[in-house]
Amino acid sequence: MLVWRYLEEVLASLAISVTVLMVVANVILRYGFGFVVPWSEELAVVCFIWAVYFGISSCYKHRMHMGVDVLVILLPERFQSPFKILSLLFLIAVNGGMAHLSYQYTMLSNKVTPVMGMSYFAINSVLVLSFGLMLLHSFIFLYQEIAKMRGQSWAGCEEKAS
Repeated sequence: MLVWRYLEEVLASLAISVTVLMVVANVILRYGFGFVVPWSEELAVVCFIWAVYFGISSCYKHRMHMGVDVLVILLPERFQSPFKILSLLFLIAVNGGMAHLSYQYTMLSNKVTPVMGMSYFAINSVLVLSFGLMLLHSFIFLYQEIAKMRGQSWAGCEEKAS
């Protein structure tokens, strides 16, 4: 399941690679040959949007987003896991709500881009994918925290030591 393990990273890398390639190619064509590819700017923007949202999901998966854990640290150790579980339940609600709102927003996408004629549905669908992936990761984190609280571990999904 190597593809699943690095899904967000692969998709974000592909998207940012296409972005850089389009921008560099357009600059070379503009200043070297005096013409531009009209759709390259739109494609670069779309790929950049996809790279950002898959990057957000990847950072969430690897717990790289900043968080304020001063309250957790101040709690006695026996209350830290229950507090983390409450926090994860809140994140499940937020990510689930955002995935739902993103889905509704994407379903209302009926415009197309001016040059490529690309549907905004394709552009906005990354919102549903990224928040859906973050929701999935939140459930995995919750399961890990409950297993940790019970003194068990979940093979392949243990937290990495920093």
